[in-house]
Amino acid sequence: MLVEVILVLLIITTALFIHEMGHGVATISSNKKAKAEIYFGSSSRGKKLKLRLGRITCYLTIALSAFCRPSNPEKLPPPTYKQRLIFLIGGPIASLLGFVALYFISYLIPGVVGIIINRVAVISLLIFATSLIPFTYPSFLGGGPTDGLQMLNLIKENRKPGKAVS
Repeated sequence: MLVEVILVLLIITTALFIHEMGHGVATISSNKKAKAEIYFGSSSRGKKLKLRLGRITCYLTIALSAFCRPSNPEKLPPPTYKQRLIFLIGGPIASLLGFVALYFISYLIPGVVGIIINRVAVISLLIFATSLIPFTYPSFLGGGPTDGLQMLNLIKENRKPGKAVS
């Protein structure tokens, strides 16, 4: 039973990694000097595996929540409306692409490994769907707004009279 619980947590963490990497890639694509940090669980760096992938640094642990943020915002111009929107949609797009790729790969690999890959694909699809629904996560899942809620608020803010699209 313990092995199964750990396996489920690893599957969820892997799907979260795919999602957050989408945000990370969107962040570093916005500017040649931009760097991104991905945190699993809390924003603490202690007792976490540090993984550097180019300009993206990940602080990994088994977790039910994760988030991405620029690591050097003071060195960058303020993000434009389009850059903010691309950052927010980057995670769901990565989850959807991860689902498609892993789903088909899972049928090429026989046995338990193929089943595990299939489960990561399914969780990626669930993360894609739930991250686009505008609501606030419960505290045990981080307590922050979903990507969908942040996009909705950004669009509403941009539609206010006198607000120019940039």
